[in-house]
Amino acid sequence: MTSRLLPLLALLLALAPATASAEDDFYEPMALGMGGTGRVLPLDLSTLHLNASALGVRAQYMGGFSYGYAPREKSHQISTSAADSRTGAYFLGVNYSIRLYEPPFEPSTDLNWYPVATADELLDKRREHRWDIAGGYAFLDRHLSIGATARILRQEFDIRENRNKFTLDAGVTVAPTKFLLFAVSAQNMVPTRDTRYPTRLSAGLGLDFMNEGQGAFGFRGEFDVLFDFTSQEKPRTDVHGGGEFRFLYLAAVRLGYYGDRQFKDNYVTWGAGLVTDRFRLNFGMRIEVGPVEKRLRTDIELDDQRVLWTLGFDLRY
Repeated sequence: MTSRLLPLLALLLALAPATASAEDDFYEPMALGMGGTGRVLPLDLSTLHLNASALGVRAQYMGGFSYGYAPREKSHQISTSAADSRTGAYFLGVNYSIRLYEPPFEPSTDLNWYPVATADELLDKRREHRWDIAGGYAFLDRHLSIGATARILRQEFDIRENRNKFTLDAGVTVAPTKFLLFAVSAQNMVPTRDTRYPTRLSAGLGLDFMNEGQGAFGFRGEFDVLFDFTSQEKPRTDVHGGGEFRFLYLAAVRLGYYGDRQFKDNYVTWGAGLVTDRFRLNFGMRIEVGPVEKRLRTDIELDDQRVLWTLGFDLRY
């Protein structure tokens, strides 16, 4: 009986969550291209799950769809969202995303007892469903906005039990002028015991000189700092920064950078888009630079595993 339980115990230990660096939350193309920002400026529908209060500082209806791919985890993610901050001082937004992925797996180190020759013989395919419901209220002619997000997660696995989780975000955004914004937000205040959704506190500032529909050229930029309390044994700091340049009412170019774990993991980002007053078609890409400390695949080239990209569109009015 004991000999039969040993392989099962080894499997459970190998698959139990370990202390690790936080994985990235999913970003829509604009926020990804600008260094994973979006916690201060309402760039796109990433705001729903980064800092819902930022929705309240701009009056608009918005809906969108995006697709993202990350080769390292063979990850396909589809996201659809809608938000209304125009009807009144109250605002509301909803998001649903599904992510299909297959984490890198190495039998020689993960499961020494498991009799397989290559990683391809043992696959841990996973599916993650995510629902975000955000709401809040804008005060003082949208110079002050408060918001919160309720999040439900369902994680489905092929070789372990499924999991359901619930957590909450909250934030405050202040816009002293139309061009200058500050924000403070907290994410996953109900601990999830999941490195992809750590408990975090963020603070940042944004500059917005875009002048939608009024100028042929424009610029917006954001910088924020995140304090991560749960993905590692000790709290850590992440930084995000980026900017967008608009040309001739139609074309947008975005550049950004973010650093994780006190700059141990470093990423550069870029993006481009076709933008009108009502419709935006955007692309964003993140590239990891420097040494890669994460677990890698053996069936994909290293340079390909450094990349994550998203493509999407949204409608505004």
